[in-house]
Amino acid sequence: MMTLMSCLTSPQLLAACAVSPDSRYEFIDTITVNGAPLVAGTDITAGDVIRLSAGFASYRYQEYWSVWIDLNGDGDFGDANERILQTSNPTDDEVEATLIVADDISIENTQLRVLLHANAVSGDSCGYDSYGDVRDFSVSINAHIDNGNGNDDYALTTQPRGGANEHIAYVEMAGDSFTSGDDRGYKDNSDIKSFEVTDGALLQLTAISDWSTDWGIWIDSDNNGKFDSHEQVFSAAAQRDSVVYGTLDLSNIVAGSHRMRIAMSGDSAAIATGFRYGEIEDYSVNVNLDGNDNEAKNYGSHVQWEHDSVTVKIFRFEFEDVELTWSVGRIESEMAEIVDYFDKSSYGRFAVNYEIYSDVIQVGEKVTVWDSKEANDWKEYYADKLVALGETEFWDIDDNTIYLILAPQISDWGIKAGVNPGAMRVYDTGDERSQAGGIAHEMGHAMGLHHAQGLDGQDTVFGAGDYDSEMIGYGNAFSMMGNNAWDFGSFNLYYKNFFKSWGIEAEVPLIDQSGTYRIYTFDQGSVKGDLGLRLKAGNGEVTYWVEYRTGDGADTQGVLINTEGYFPDEDARSYYYGTSFLLDMTPNTHPDDLTNDFDDFEDGSLVIGKSYTDKWGAFTITPKATGGNLGTAGAWIEVEVQLH
Repeated sequence: MMTLMSCLTSPQLLAACAVSPDSRYEFIDTITVNGAPLVAGTDITAGDVIRLSAGFASYRYQEYWSVWIDLNGDGDFGDANERILQTSNPTDDEVEATLIVADDISIENTQLRVLLHANAVSGDSCGYDSYGDVRDFSVSINAHIDNGNGNDDYALTTQPRGGANEHIAYVEMAGDSFTSGDDRGYKDNSDIKSFEVTDGALLQLTAISDWSTDWGIWIDSDNNGKFDSHEQVFSAAAQRDSVVYGTLDLSNIVAGSHRMRIAMSGDSAAIATGFRYGEIEDYSVNVNLDGNDNEAKNYGSHVQWEHDSVTVKIFRFEFEDVELTWSVGRIESEMAEIVDYFDKSSYGRFAVNYEIYSDVIQVGEKVTVWDSKEANDWKEYYADKLVALGETEFWDIDDNTIYLILAPQISDWGIKAGVNPGAMRVYDTGDERSQAGGIAHEMGHAMGLHHAQGLDGQDTVFGAGDYDSEMIGYGNAFSMMGNNAWDFGSFNLYYKNFFKSWGIEAEVPLIDQSGTYRIYTFDQGSVKGDLGLRLKAGNGEVTYWVEYRTGDGADTQGVLINTEGYFPDEDARSYYYGTSFLLDMTPNTHPDDLTNDFDDFEDGSLVIGKSYTDKWGAFTITPKATGGNLGTAGAWIEVEVQLH
């Protein structure tokens, strides 16, 4: 994660100037303040942490971020210091910044602009039309705070008198350290230092002092701008400049990013709001409970579709000059294909239902008007329209409903979907061939699945670990979420596990002893025995999912292997399941074919008689024999596993 600091300052009114970034390939995915989505009317106060993350249609591009605020309410971002955040280097990681607000500022309804940009941008943001995305928000700054009553966020009632002979010199937590110095009683280090901590983390505190010292540490767990008594996580006393050792008690602290305060008092008990002599320092802290922040993340392999069905609500739109050519009969026919596909894929454990809204919604404008707009404008338009029509749960990501928005072709926009909210955008291009496979693919996205990627390690299976050069978008040439949507390729076994009601983990044992295991084909619509194997890598982070695919053009004399947990943060968009990577067990058999990214995976099975040893040394597997009748659920392959 890239961490930055920015500083907000003054007045009001909405700012506006035109930008038109091209968001087809990269887009703003999430913007949060203190873990909550940034929305219109958000009140920003001192110490708030803003996090910015990008999403990508396929390839993860390196991007810049900039944030402006109209500080004087004059309707532009061109005045001094109004560009409050500017990343110096491009990144595809999440960007984090602590917002520091001056004490005397109280603003309502001023405009904040967030711009994701691939290329250079003018100082006031205006006119940018290259790759990227933009979001504008009307925000307030310190609007709820009475600046005259001493209640500013994290404000001290008494600032200590520090000095060369009385200050915090060194802080160490969980093996990470920061060397401080004489800060004359108080220093806000939250913009320049963040600690990663878990419950029970070891700490070491060193003071320069000629007197006895009393120590206290607090973490603002609820991010409400103050340190409450139950948020104290450490206390101790020491003589002079003796080193203090201890552990953090995070039993009352929630996971996530917070402000932390360390206080060293030389004349009385250390309290969070201040004292006469000593020093106080503030830091940022990221709390990972139980040493594992996986559950604190709202994306990854623990995320699942919790329902045993999905309902697709279909809304049709038309423009003044372009009618929709899709008939109700065509929609019903293609949805019937999708219903059958999910029924077979889930072994009868999952139902797809659909509803077609009776009226065709008239946009009331020509499509040419929309051709010059952004995709986000269309998303906002239909969201507002659906809510007005009574879809009050449109933004509910926990229900079992997703939406299909069908409209004539707008600009050059292609079929697309996202999980928050669960909605698909499908365009009537005039192509009369069935789009059902593509819609099923987009349904996967709308529920929470990423693309099924491939890993091209060149001369080795895993390569050097360089995501940018080794990740192949859509690289699973056999899978619905990879490069085989239009032919209704089966979800890979790991992606089937995303659907909780399908019960996949029970059919795919996690291997804990050496032996020969028989697994049955997983893509024939019923279950005759174990559908695959799970093998834990020696690094403790990656899980291999071994599957026997007998359709979709796969080699029936071998197994395919996808990974769980490799590049776990490669796409950290909220509410998505972890990405799978298909491994190539015959690396570089088709080197340097720039016209085909998928050929290496077409012969990527681990076939009978060939062995693969875990990159981290935990096991060796070897397919040994096949049997049963191909084309039926009774086809099987036996795999020898030797644990090391």
